[in-house]
Amino acid sequence: MRKVTGAFRFTAALMYSIACILLVLIYLQWLDPLSKKRIIRSWAKAFLSIIGMKLKVEGEVYDKPCLIVANHISFIDIFALNIVKPGRFIAKSEIADWPVFGRIAKGVDTLFIERKNRRSIITVNEQISAALLAQQTVMLFPEGRTSVGEELLPLKSNLIEPAILSGSPVQPCALCYEENGQRTTKASYAGISIFQCLWTIVTTPGLTVTVKVLPVIDVTGKTRHEVANEASALMSAAMGVPDPMKEHSVYTRHAVDAVGQSNGNGTSSDQENRAAS
Repeated sequence: MRKVTGAFRFTAALMYSIACILLVLIYLQWLDPLSKKRIIRSWAKAFLSIIGMKLKVEGEVYDKPCLIVANHISFIDIFALNIVKPGRFIAKSEIADWPVFGRIAKGVDTLFIERKNRRSIITVNEQISAALLAQQTVMLFPEGRTSVGEELLPLKSNLIEPAILSGSPVQPCALCYEENGQRTTKASYAGISIFQCLWTIVTTPGLTVTVKVLPVIDVTGKTRHEVANEASALMSAAMGVPDPMKEHSVYTRHAVDAVGQSNGNGTSSDQENRAAS
């Protein structure tokens, strides 16, 4: 019976996603930002309902535009955060090529980044800064990769820089998944395809995603490293796991970059260093 229900939910989720693509192409792109946010939130709520996953929100959501940073476990993270506070996501470039979901990501103004490419990070940082200055909420996963949800990975501070430059508050969020009240790794898509992940989710009853909305960080007078450390402390405490930035302070200071160390002549420009550290 579980597989029958799962097959129904799986098919319904794909059909719903295809319908969303059509709406993106013929409708969503013409809407004003406020209307677009309302529709994105309603889409996200409907998708979670279709796949049979419940949502819990804890904490107070900042009522103004900000930079939201969260841990990354599942593709469901994006839907959960869009229900809490719709905004523009920063995502790895590979997502743009995903069947179905990649097209939706493009349609909701996702900013794609090639994490191995220093120039891409600089370009995306400029776009993040422009979005924040235009009073848009931006969301990113600063761990730089997906975990199974049993730990918090060190946060890369490079993409937090635009919040420092624009004076935008940073709101950390901790995402946790449970199966019948117990922490689970079944929602994670670390090491598997998005469709394998979706199948596991729709065939697992009793799944809940909890978004723990944490206190806003005032960036005034702080470096991006200090903001990353503060966010990591809040997120790890909310998840009930060790703080990776505290335990590996030397590592996180020198390995927060998503890219290499230098340019072609063996030295880095000031802008490149600022973007990558």
